[in-house]
Amino acid sequence: MKESAGLVREACAGRRPARTPIYDLLANDAVTAHFAGRPLDGRDDMGALCLAVAHGLDATRYLLAPSAEGATSRDRFGNTFTHQRWTSWVSDHARKELDDWVRWLPGEIQRLESEPAVTPAVRAAFHQEQAAFNQRLGGSVYIACTPSTAINEALFGYHCGLEILSYLWADEPDLVLRWFRAIESAQLRHIERTAHPDQAALAVIYSDVAFKGRLMFSRETFQAWGFFDDVARICAGCHRAGLQVIFHSDGYIMDILPDLVAAGIDGLNPIEKAAGMDLYEIRRRYPKLILAGGLDVTHLLPFGTPAEVRRETRRMIDETGAEGRLLIGSSTEVGNDVPLANYLAFRDEVFAG
Repeated sequence: MKESAGLVREACAGRRPARTPIYDLLANDAVTAHFAGRPLDGRDDMGALCLAVAHGLDATRYLLAPSAEGATSRDRFGNTFTHQRWTSWVSDHARKELDDWVRWLPGEIQRLESEPAVTPAVRAAFHQEQAAFNQRLGGSVYIACTPSTAINEALFGYHCGLEILSYLWADEPDLVLRWFRAIESAQLRHIERTAHPDQAALAVIYSDVAFKGRLMFSRETFQAWGFFDDVARICAGCHRAGLQVIFHSDGYIMDILPDLVAAGIDGLNPIEKAAGMDLYEIRRRYPKLILAGGLDVTHLLPFGTPAEVRRETRRMIDETGAEGRLLIGSSTEVGNDVPLANYLAFRDEVFAG
């Protein structure tokens, strides 16, 4: 939307804008078709998604096109994925045993360590690409700078998995730490390539490190891995480039939120109520944090009434966005289980001011 960049900028600066900006991910056929003006029928789904963002959101970080049911693909590490319309999973891991990882990782670490420095020409090419994509979004903000913490990249980029990572840490701690440091350097290069504040003055750190009600690992393990230092380096790199940083993790992360704030994060996403996160308590404790997301998409948006959605939307705006620093949206993404009527009730209440 034409006014989106200004609304996002005002909100993130701690000023309540004319209306609260909407930040979300769309994975919903009915919502996408409504705002795109045409269905997702396989002919130009990315074009339809761009139209839906342009007319329905102020900011997003990822456009996911639907897949053919049962389709398969392989990633650059050799993992095979099976796809359903809005989701996918690893159906065949390239490395299944601990020994496979121990043999493979030294070569991968060497590859990461030998990656070339980012040149001005590379930065210029990424800037041009972002500008062209943002033009397709009609003024809505696309967050292209999305560095990942080393832990997140190991688990969900390489698809190492919790079990294998735990065994690797027990048997090969030096190898794990060298791998993490190599990933961190690669992510700093990602920031150099993609941090262009004239296109989007926000970055999002990918770092899913929690389940419902608890962390994936103890705080002591996070410290041993250098996790908080990793977050601090990412924040510093983004801040140098003129970007504010939103930390993304599903699940319950209250036990390490003070560490993340100390590391320099400017905001938090998606603030998953069903996992135990309390948006209002976070606002009371951290009045300067940008809160992105927060509207319960586990229970309220799929199963509530439009009136209930409106009431919670209004409460969020009034109680957590009175001084800006609120990018309102779902507590993960708008999936296909969210009725169009509920999403429109949410959006209408936001536009009511």
